Amino acid sequence: QIDQTVIYSKFVVAYHLHNDGPTPGWRKANIEGPAYVVRRRGLPRYQLIVKSHETANELTDDLHPDWELDCQSKYIFYKVEDPTKKIRGLWFHNDAERIRVEQELDRLLKELRAAPPAAR
Repeated sequence: QIDQTVIYSKFVVAYHLHNDGPTPGWRKANIEGPAYVVRRRGLPRYQLIVKSHETANELTDDLHPDWELDCQSKYIFYKVEDPTKKIRGLWFHNDAERIRVEQELDRLLKELRAAPPAAR
């Protein structure tokens, strides 16, 4: 159950990195809409959620201390802890929003890395 919205971005486009097949590269995940980082009452403590405006699709990832972030102008790329899942990318229309979300994700990941495993 969600306890609090930690940070919100009005509009992002989600991408997945495809490494297989004849044309590897980034592809839209058919998820475009608001992005939320939320704190939950239970575990996992934090989640990143992107809700699609146009489809029933949504992207929901649990923040984990093993996440790897790579950020550049208008993009946040992240690798989740599960190696079977594709690397994700989020495109932000407004780079100032991307910077705010990046800073908050960095802060939360540091918090999770410092917490004992039972509290993550």
